[in-house]
Amino acid sequence: MTLTAEDLTLINALYARYNTAIDTGDGAGFAACFTPDGHLDTGMGGQTGTEAIAAFGTGTHETLPGLRHQSNNIVVDGDGSTASGGAFLVAYNVEGGYTVMATGRYTDELAKTDAGWRFTSRVFVAD
Repeated sequence: MTLTAEDLTLINALYARYNTAIDTGDGAGFAACFTPDGHLDTGMGGQTGTEAIAAFGTGTHETLPGLRHQSNNIVVDGDGSTASGGAFLVAYNVEGGYTVMATGRYTDELAKTDAGWRFTSRVFVAD
């Protein structure tokens, strides 16, 4: 079974929720983008599990309140219950101007859960 149009719409919404949650300091919402045992590796150390991922989301916003994430060229393939995907990222700082802070690529593994599509693993590699 391949991903349906509905699956792809929900996965794209997940990518948007992830960016919005970290950029607004919503640690709980950020962690909710992952399965409870999900893993996030930003290239500066990894976080595994809801508590660690939530703390990372909150802490990132506290440290960089002007940070804005923009994902683009999202490509996802899967079988209806799991998926692999990725996206390019441009991260900006909007405080005191408009400065590109980082660019790179996410490599993602996702699972369809009772709560909807969630990341099981998300790895970011900077350019």
